[in-house]
Amino acid sequence: MADEGEYGELELAKAGAKGVRVRQHVNPLTSRFQEQAPAPTWTDAFDDVTRALTIDVGCAGGRFDLLYAKRNPERNVLGVDIREPLVERGLSWGEASGVSGNVHFATCNATVSIGEWIKNYQSNGAEVELVTILHPDPHFKKRHRKRRIVQERLVRSLAEAMKPGTRVYLQSDVEELTEDMRDKFERYGEGCFDLDPELYDVDDVREKAAKAAEAPVEKTENDGKDDGWRSTWVHGGWLSENPIGTPSERELQTLGEGLPVFRVMLRRTENVANQ
Repeated sequence: MADEGEYGELELAKAGAKGVRVRQHVNPLTSRFQEQAPAPTWTDAFDDVTRALTIDVGCAGGRFDLLYAKRNPERNVLGVDIREPLVERGLSWGEASGVSGNVHFATCNATVSIGEWIKNYQSNGAEVELVTILHPDPHFKKRHRKRRIVQERLVRSLAEAMKPGTRVYLQSDVEELTEDMRDKFERYGEGCFDLDPELYDVDDVREKAAKAAEAPVEKTENDGKDDGWRSTWVHGGWLSENPIGTPSERELQTLGEGLPVFRVMLRRTENVANQ
């Protein structure tokens, strides 16, 4: 393992931490991934369960989570992934790096389970302050796009579970995928999410959307039909900088190659989610 750049802070190479071979693609639609997974025992996972929680959905090997936890000791960090070997590696790397007490890894299909996990963590008065979805598998083949992490069910689950003010950070180096994630939160969130007003001029975005309203609606690749829906958030563009202070490995690699990264920060509104 190379001790490169910002991730050298973890000193995993020095600790002799090793990777594992993992099947790249997993079908989340298979029956074994459709059952609600039990939430972690939070008192076993974290030293202080009153800290605000950040959840990284699709954490892969977990180095981002470890670095984020190391840089933010006042927060708890939970990395979740559907691939159990990656979760086990994250746990072992946490031990190797010495980052412990405020970071944990767990296996689940987030679409099915993460909403209940959020409710469970919040049930004792603690807050979930941020959910990140960073560079998920794009599933480029059209017939496989239903396997993407961000689907209507996930959006509705997060809308129901999250408290107002909780943020959702979406990021990818694939523009179409980031558009798809953003559009699903806007379309299926039923007003429960909006662009983060601390990072966007929301009034300006809405004004631009109003001016564009008279333009004909093009058929979208996502739904294959023209049903009159159009995005308002598209007029907010992409964030030029990472707003959470810790880059993902893929982000560093992409920027190092001189390529763009597409970023969106959303915030849970005061609107009540439909049950």
